[in-house]
Amino acid sequence: MPYPLEIRRANKADVESVFEIEAAVQKVPWEKRAFTDMQGDEDLYFFVAVDNASRPVAFIIGMHTDDFLEILNFAVTPDFQGQGIGSWLFEYALHEAAAAGIESVRLEVREGNVPAIALYKAHGLETVGMRRGYYSDNGENALLMSGLISSV
Repeated sequence: MPYPLEIRRANKADVESVFEIEAAVQKVPWEKRAFTDMQGDEDLYFFVAVDNASRPVAFIIGMHTDDFLEILNFAVTPDFQGQGIGSWLFEYALHEAAAAGIESVRLEVREGNVPAIALYKAHGLETVGMRRGYYSDNGENALLMSGLISSV
């Protein structure tokens, strides 16, 4: 589905914006250094969706592990949520993984993150397990979700 934003690999200039998105949406954000260390790593699926001013409004980070794509982090800035950007970016990352021969995707999501769970289910992922008390800030459970990329 075409969308009026550009998606591209994250670069060094994106780190500050990506960190700001992370800090705005995550209860326990990653440290900025994590994003700095990851950008430019061609083995990672680190993409940003950028607005007309080339400023990131969403990002996704995945890693090819064994025979699957592990989604490590994924967020959309609050001002752009609910517009389909997350779905579009998720599909893009999966398309890139499929082009590299990766057949499945896995991730963890907070049990209470209803919008994210709905997005993943809409893309064919299923809950395959749970990590009880996984999140250190409040002891919330993490759902383990998985699916075939070809079903996306």
